[in-house]
This record gives sequence, C-alpha cells and structure tokens, in this order.
Amino acid sequence: MSAPELPRLSRRAALARLAVLVPASIIVSGCGGDRPMGRSPMMESGDMPDWMMGRGGMDRTMMRDMRVIHDLLVNHEEILREVDDIPGGIRSRTTSKDSDVAELIGVHVRQMRERIEDGDPIRQMDPVFREIFEHHEDIKMELADIDGGVRVVETSRDPQAALLIRQHARRAVSEFVASGMDRAMRPTPLPRGYRD
Repeated sequence: MSAPELPRLSRRAALARLAVLVPASIIVSGCGGDRPMGRSPMMESGDMPDWMMGRGGMDRTMMRDMRVIHDLLVNHEEILREVDDIPGGIRSRTTSKDSDVAELIGVHVRQMRERIEDGDPIRQMDPVFREIFEHHEDIKMELADIDGGVRVVETSRDPQAALLIRQHARRAVSEFVASGMDRAMRPTPLPRGYRD
C-alpha cells in the first residue's frame, strides 16, 4: 500500500505544517538558509519530523545524517547534478563549486551508501525511499570522488529495483537539488511500471 499523494505546498505552508511537529522557534531559526552550515537548532534539538525518520524513529546515525541532509537542502542552489540512465540503473555526477558543499556531497553519498548496505532506512513516509530500502540487498553503489563532488553508479540486476533507482535519482534527489526544502517536504511517487 503506497502513501497518499500530498498536495504541493509553498515553503510557508510546509513550514506551517511542520510547526505541528516542531516548536516554532526551532523552525524559524532551523530551516532558514542564513545560518552557517551545521548550526541548525532543529538538528541540534533532536526534534525531527516523521518523514525524515527510519522505521523505529531515531537510529544510531540518524542525527548525523540529517545534519548533512539539512545543510545540503538549505544550500541546494550551490549544487550541480547530472544523471544518465545506464543498463540496470543510473550514473550521476553531483558537484559544487563551493568547497564546503562539495565536501558535504561526498559525506552524504557515503552515508547513504552505508544505509543501503546495512538496510538502515530513512524517509520511510516517502514511497520511493520505503521501496528502495525494501530492495536494498539488490542495489549496488559504486562511488568515485571527482573534482567538486562525487560520481555514483547505482545499479541492480532486478528490473524492479532498477526502476526505483532511476525514480530516486531523477524524481527525488535531482528535484531536491533543484528546489531544496520545498521539494523535500513532499513524497516521491513510485515509478510507472513498478509493482509492490
């Protein structure tokens, strides 16, 4: 059973909904782009919305990973991303001219590879992320550091997992890079042709 589609929200509406879960003082200071990277009160307080969580809420690495994700979303305009389909999946290049953001990209990709390898889910309210982690044993990720970021080759021999890999790359990650926190507040639909 997939999660219901949520309406597209403006940043203001998304923050208003988030206010139900997180105290307003944390949202106002924690989600703005004016704070230095790594200094978000929301990240420091441990008050995270459910859509960011794994199956059991906070796990051993959730806060570590969420700090990096938050900083990348806030600084999304500094990120460049290219995605190509290849047999069984995708090849992506994610870079930044900002050295701090470039470093965060590398950290984030390695953290997410660790989660895939361990089957340690994140963002379980999002249908694509939920299914990706259901297929984690079928997914192979190869990383290479490149100038200003990381090249990722993500593939699977399972055609259903390959559909999820492509949907995740294009409809989730690339859209997060394009629109930042606004896009991250919405779920990602399952790809056409995917079956549970």
